[in-house]
Amino acid sequence: MTELGVSAPEGPHSRPNDLGRILRHPIGSEAADGGLVIAILGPTGVGKTEVAARVALELGVRVISCDSMQIYRGFPVLTNQPGEAGAAGSVRHELVAVAEPQEEWSAAAYARRAQALIDEDIAATGWAVISGGTGLYMRAALAPLAMARPCDPERRATLERLAASEGPERMHERLAAAAPEVAEKIHPHNVRRVVRALEVIEAGGAEGWSERRDLWRPEYRHPTLVVVLAVDRTVLYERIERRAREMVRSGAVEEVERHRALQSRAGAPPPSGSGGPAEVASTLGAPASPPRGVERAIGYRELAAYLDGRISRDEAIASLAAATRRYARRQVTWVRKLGDADIIDTSERSPQETSAEVLQEAYALRRIPPTEPDVG
Repeated sequence: MTELGVSAPEGPHSRPNDLGRILRHPIGSEAADGGLVIAILGPTGVGKTEVAARVALELGVRVISCDSMQIYRGFPVLTNQPGEAGAAGSVRHELVAVAEPQEEWSAAAYARRAQALIDEDIAATGWAVISGGTGLYMRAALAPLAMARPCDPERRATLERLAASEGPERMHERLAAAAPEVAEKIHPHNVRRVVRALEVIEAGGAEGWSERRDLWRPEYRHPTLVVVLAVDRTVLYERIERRAREMVRSGAVEEVERHRALQSRAGAPPPSGSGGPAEVASTLGAPASPPRGVERAIGYRELAAYLDGRISRDEAIASLAAATRRYARRQVTWVRKLGDADIIDTSERSPQETSAEVLQEAYALRRIPPTEPDVG
């Protein structure tokens, strides 16, 4: 049994018996002729970055990131951006540190950038490698996206100001009055989704609101090998705990402190929920606005609460680790819905062995005789 109940198929290499079922591609395209996208997924802390970098180095391509928080500049520690150590430091990473901290990105905006990069790499080399843990961004990069209704920036800004003055519960009541069936699907404290739902519904009625499960068409844009890295739950949680402590030691607190100081000088109110855990956030007396951009990153509000003196350093680390575990569970829930993924249990495999396994399957799908991969 691998992490959080994601079971690897039987066999020494934890791969499906039928390689064909893990490949989706547009009608009329063959993997051997149309190149191959290698998509590497898995929960945070499983080791995706190093494996993807080793695969990309062997194939002579870059790694395209699909992490919704790593796009932000100025937060390499908080968002766990690829560092200089190991294979990750020897390969080019795209869509990392490309956005300003307060900038809002949608899945559609990400898709335009990521799909262009994938198309370039497929045309140039026949290969593309994409890796990350944001499920919606991954699907946006790989599959045609049925576009949601465009946002109205002015109306959204008005609703966000209303949320800051009235609070999340009142905004959720507004949504429930306008579209109770939509309100039932959104938590009252998820201010961003409540605001977006109100914006869409006011523009076109409740029928304009679409759940994410309806956004995807069944085929991928290119022949695609989907690989999910999994690990024993205990091992994953130990890694998450170590990462939380290392983030605090390595500068995540200072990153949050600098950003908050810049926002304060600009006159921006602190984001709602910036005080950390619910019991801490509830004590905030200052006017609040919905978190924007990097403020939604795991760890931001926990470290903000520590900086405010509302929780201790150890409490901030514990809250950060707990939030990361919850996020990992959500990632696994999304992974379970993939019917075409090759699950590789990395519990007893090194990154070198895992990347060699991925390359072996990729070569098989493209009908290329495998070479000895340079993954050492």
